[in-house]
Amino acid sequence: MLELWLTRHGETEYNTNGVVQGIVNSNLTERGAADAQALGRGFAAKHITFDAAYASDLQRAVDTAEIALRAANIDLPITKLPGLREQNFGMFDGQPETQRQGALAKMLADAGVANVDSLNMLQMVNLVRILDIHGGKGTAESSKMSLARFNAAIQQIGRTAEQNDQQRVFIVAHGAIIWLWLNSLGMPADAGFIKNVAVSRILFNDGKCTILSMNDRQYVEAGGGTKNIPTQEFKLD
Repeated sequence: MLELWLTRHGETEYNTNGVVQGIVNSNLTERGAADAQALGRGFAAKHITFDAAYASDLQRAVDTAEIALRAANIDLPITKLPGLREQNFGMFDGQPETQRQGALAKMLADAGVANVDSLNMLQMVNLVRILDIHGGKGTAESSKMSLARFNAAIQQIGRTAEQNDQQRVFIVAHGAIIWLWLNSLGMPADAGFIKNVAVSRILFNDGKCTILSMNDRQYVEAGGGTKNIPTQEFKLD
């Protein structure tokens, strides 16, 4: 039985400063690096080992994977896959979250949508794509676009693991794209945002993916990391 341990990266400077990350890089904060280390210690404490390791090629994901594996005393090369990158938010990448929220609020108001104070990730991503087509360079991904390349990466990882008789694979990616992918597998649309260094376990069997657990921070907490981290939301203030 093959399990994919899909993990979000540690907290970054952009996370704490309210900046949209998307496909731009942001360094781990001191707490982000400490929690990545705690994640590895939690794996070791619970006797979790891995047969292979992958990460998005964005630095925050690579750093999280390297720190966690080192702390767990697991000596594995990390394969970097661009397909595991975060959702591309186009003109909003690297900009204040308030800018994106303001643009979404205006778009909804112009459309006559009343009493909307929050969007789930799927709705937000697809509206951002429309905004970027009309006001940016059209580089923002729709959910269909990002899910296609992310799922292709997961299938590549899963097929490779099956061919090599691997049982457990560590994957570090990003909050928005993990949410979108889990939602495509059946996670409810009202599910909270994926937390930093939270693990979602996926059963992979001949190309079929089944959710075993979601958004689980027990391993970082077992390793002495931060507790009771609030789930992020995208509210329209």
